[in-house]
Amino acid sequence: MSTDQKIDAASLPVTFIKGVGESLASTLKKLGIVTIEDLLFHFPIGYQDRTELNKIAELTPDKEFVIRGSVEKVSQTFVPRKMMLVKVKDNTGHIFLRFFYYFPGLRNIFKEGANLQISGTSRLGRYGLETIHPEYEVISSDEFVPQILPKYRLTKGITHQKIRKIVAAATDMIENHKISVHDYLPANNLENLSESIVNIHSPNPTDRIEDYLIGGQSPYRKRIGLEEVVANKISYLSIKHQNKNKPAEIFNEINLANKIESSLPFSLTTDQTSAYEEIHRDIASGSPMLRLLQGDVGSGKTIVAALIASSIVSSGKQVAVLAPTTILAKQHFNNFSEWFGDSCDIDLLTSKLPAKERRTKLENIKEGRTKIIIGTHAVFQKDVEYNSLSLVIYDEQHRFGVTQRLKLKEKAEEYPHQLLLSATPIPRTMAMSVLSGLDISTIKSLPPNRKPIVTTELSNQRRDALINRIKSAISSGSQVYWVCPLIEESESALIGIEDLEKILKDEFVADDYKILHGKMSDKEKGEILESFKNKETKILLATTVIEVGIDVPDANIIVIENSERFGLAQLHQLRGRVGRGSKESYCILMHDDNLSELSQKRLKIICESNDGFHIAEEDLKLRGPGDILGLSQTGLPSFTFYDLISNDEVQNEANRIADEIIQLPIEEQRKIIERWFPAHLELSDV
Repeated sequence: MSTDQKIDAASLPVTFIKGVGESLASTLKKLGIVTIEDLLFHFPIGYQDRTELNKIAELTPDKEFVIRGSVEKVSQTFVPRKMMLVKVKDNTGHIFLRFFYYFPGLRNIFKEGANLQISGTSRLGRYGLETIHPEYEVISSDEFVPQILPKYRLTKGITHQKIRKIVAAATDMIENHKISVHDYLPANNLENLSESIVNIHSPNPTDRIEDYLIGGQSPYRKRIGLEEVVANKISYLSIKHQNKNKPAEIFNEINLANKIESSLPFSLTTDQTSAYEEIHRDIASGSPMLRLLQGDVGSGKTIVAALIASSIVSSGKQVAVLAPTTILAKQHFNNFSEWFGDSCDIDLLTSKLPAKERRTKLENIKEGRTKIIIGTHAVFQKDVEYNSLSLVIYDEQHRFGVTQRLKLKEKAEEYPHQLLLSATPIPRTMAMSVLSGLDISTIKSLPPNRKPIVTTELSNQRRDALINRIKSAISSGSQVYWVCPLIEESESALIGIEDLEKILKDEFVADDYKILHGKMSDKEKGEILESFKNKETKILLATTVIEVGIDVPDANIIVIENSERFGLAQLHQLRGRVGRGSKESYCILMHDDNLSELSQKRLKIICESNDGFHIAEEDLKLRGPGDILGLSQTGLPSFTFYDLISNDEVQNEANRIADEIIQLPIEEQRKIIERWFPAHLELSDV
């Protein structure tokens, strides 16, 4: 077939591939695969090394292997549960294959004496060396063909073998010139896109697997990763360009902001002032603002947001402040009420309100009497009608997705200004890649009276010494957060909140401590927090419900149990609950003695630094380009292919290409966005 007769893979349904019927197509759709192009861009998440044949005697626990052997015995057992057990041997030893889910005909495949090639992961079990649900094939030849096999993201109803088979059929169609994949990037000495796709799905067995993984040097991986980041940059540049042509009300009023600032018992830091000025320029521009205000824990983002809100309400318009938890919403309500005084009506809207009270609040919002509406998801529920919504502030923005932002935007007459707040500092490389088209303001400096938090790690074996230290501290007027992660019943080695309660019950007076957890009602949580704020409670035993939004300046000690279970960002957020007053503050990280190398690195980083931006960079290095900000929840991309820890040369190349493509008609831009980040097409409407 000649080149000009190739069919665009994006136009062909996956059912075009032989063997893919409606049932399988329905299963593939759950993975986002509808067309053959979708299938080709469903890239491997890893690879199986089948380049060397192992002997059974060489296998050790947790080792990936490929062996050849013959079936010695097949049996069915019901202990500890129903399963098929297949004993396979070679000339060095034997291994058991365990199958919990199997079809009746499987026994016919595993006939005694049948020769098999088996791949899987070995482990020690009740039967000795074993593997669970390995891949297998009956072989009739002694010839061994080395392979590097892709591993894919799966869903119920499809196996690696099945998806490999249909992907191979699709790549064969590329190689046989039956289909084409449109290349959106200008040539410029780049690897061919189609060739790159084929090689990513089927690496040459002489290649190094590491080159195809995150940070790898494969030119094919780099080529596809470059397109991914270019698509992301275009999506944000496109949003910026579209925003410039949308109408938004202009807000210039600063008298109320000046009045609020002059009444504060502290002065704004230089970073706060700069952030305020940047944001104020946006709301005075006549185009809808979409800006992220990021700052370290306790850096003072909320007061900056409040000062911006004052310009809106001074013009008689409304502001919605969206918080992820009722606790944080109430705290914002208290702060805004204190700062604004009687300058405007402020109300708190949560989901659990008496019907009569809710009706009154909704009426005040609809009639425009309430100017600042603070709440949880309740602020965008169907029955909430705004009179003149002009600014939406999202606190902890990564907790809210595109759909939620669309719901609030639809409640405004025009395009409202949007301010996203984040206390999770964004690494520079991520800001350049993931958020390259989003305007970002940064507050790095903390208020001048803040003392660095002293962070130490402590083995569980030294718990007695810790308890003595806490007793001494609370007798001197200190208050303590004591945090436990939620744990499963099977994780008996970990300290849970019930275990800790028993310890505290034996060591402290009952009135000294109270327990706070997510399953409590908002009323119960509020009462317990009020007791802690009023110093009636000295120790607050809590789950990570305190991670966001608790502000008790007199609390100066936080103990975090099972600290090895937390990521760096979460540890830093938890630590940020202390260090808000004038006292020296301490964070004690309790941990098990048997720490993994990764856990040791995490704890070392958090103990050595209080700088959230430095910690975010280190977190990125440790975890790779994973979902550090919970980006999958936001509509912001969690890169699957592009390596965020790339050098500036890659960034510059991506910027150059994106600048070229952004000059093309919007329809052309949308095609590359849709290939990589279809959710971003919704973002342009937000």
